[in-house]
Amino acid sequence: MATRPWILGALVVTILALLISRWQIQVSEIPPPPVVGKNNTALFVVTSDHGLSNVHLATAQGLLERHAHVRLHFASFEPLRPRLHRISSYDQNPNKHDIQFHRIDGLSVIDTCGTFGKNTSNSVHPRGLAGIAHLCKDIQLFISPWSGEDHLSIYNQVKSIIDAVDPAVVVVDTLFRPALDATRDKNRLHAFITPNTLIENFPAEQPWGKMFWKYPAMGSGLPYPVPWSKIPENIVLNVRFIWSMLFMPDIWEKRDFLKAHGLTDPLNFFRLHRPDVPWLTQTTPGASLPVDVVPQNVTCTGPMTLSLGSAAEQDAELAAWLARAPTILINLGGGFLYPESYAVAMAQAIAKLLQDLPVQVQVLWKCRKDGSYGDDFMRSIVPFTNSGRLRVETWLGAEPLSLMETGNVIVSVHHGGSGCYHEAISAGIPQVILPLWLDLYGFAQLGESIGVSVWGCRETNPSWTPDCLYRDISRAVQGRESIALQTKARELGLRQQQNPGRYIAAQEIAKLAGAGV
Repeated sequence: MATRPWILGALVVTILALLISRWQIQVSEIPPPPVVGKNNTALFVVTSDHGLSNVHLATAQGLLERHAHVRLHFASFEPLRPRLHRISSYDQNPNKHDIQFHRIDGLSVIDTCGTFGKNTSNSVHPRGLAGIAHLCKDIQLFISPWSGEDHLSIYNQVKSIIDAVDPAVVVVDTLFRPALDATRDKNRLHAFITPNTLIENFPAEQPWGKMFWKYPAMGSGLPYPVPWSKIPENIVLNVRFIWSMLFMPDIWEKRDFLKAHGLTDPLNFFRLHRPDVPWLTQTTPGASLPVDVVPQNVTCTGPMTLSLGSAAEQDAELAAWLARAPTILINLGGGFLYPESYAVAMAQAIAKLLQDLPVQVQVLWKCRKDGSYGDDFMRSIVPFTNSGRLRVETWLGAEPLSLMETGNVIVSVHHGGSGCYHEAISAGIPQVILPLWLDLYGFAQLGESIGVSVWGCRETNPSWTPDCLYRDISRAVQGRESIALQTKARELGLRQQQNPGRYIAAQEIAKLAGAGV
């Protein structure tokens, strides 16, 4: 009972803060016209982390293929350079300009978090009330991992790159705050491209406080619309999350430092969206939560996915192995490192699956260990690696989408990241989602509610057991439920393949780039 006044008070404060923040955006003076540089020149300033940068790379591919007159520049950390070279090399359009890379000295979002000891293993948390304290504790690091000095260094580098390139438009990542601060302080025409969907980005834009009682809170895993019995929980989760955003001593200390060094409005998370700034999102009709209000200047593209040739072109040997039999693809994203208990559970589940499923089914498992254990977890699956029905890889030589596009992958087992989810939607492949943190729970609930995926190990998330892994992957592979999943996934995939999201995004960026002088 004692907590109720606090919750009510926090809710009132939070709602007022959001309303004031939105009011300030609406009634503030109209900003001066943005500076527009060289015609048909676009500068992407993005972090190098796969999960964040894939949508930008996909858009770049779309520009190379269909808007070859646009000169593309990328400013990022060194790990992005080879990926950009691969995209430039793949496209054979004789009229295209190769992507120009501008190196930023420093570390990406995920690599910077790693310097504080934060990685995918210790970021795992349960959904809902059980996990909100863990999430709120980490939120300051996730949204602004750089020290004040490093933020300032990246900011100054980006300003210099903008001056040197003088682009018509700057394309930025919502989590790359030093780059956004530099772009806005230079008053450059800019746009956002984000892997997230509308409801992750704009819950506060929904009228009548619907983020509290209609739309599931981030990390809740609640269904849409929120059941009446779960509304109190949803309110508490939102209050805790926003409260942690409002009162972040480390962030405010950094803000003061950066303002003292000349930054105008650094690390302002409540003014990220502006009506004059285009925003591109992977929101996909039929595969995303419907929202009541789509903010001005937001474009819903559908899945923005890379397509760098067939699987055979990228990895002929792996493609030949895939063609042998229907394949279960297990790929928990580019950054996930398996703790030993997770690897043991998955290996045992795979062994039971291959023992019980028809002999023509095989498994491709991408497994990167966290480095704290040896290979004893492989004992149960050795017979299947020896027979060739199972491949365990630390990295895939072909893009996951290209593997799914072969038609040989019958289900994609992943962690629920936006990239993995939208790749499977694009390919028309059923999914099994094993959520581990934050928005992954939302995609697990979403995929199951629209009938394209199974929420794996729901009762034990974020942990797994061999039994629940076996049960839920089996549901997606065989039986009546499997047929329904295949039908719905194929229907959505065919719809997206008619006009892939990377081309819609590329068209929007090309328009902005064409506004130059």
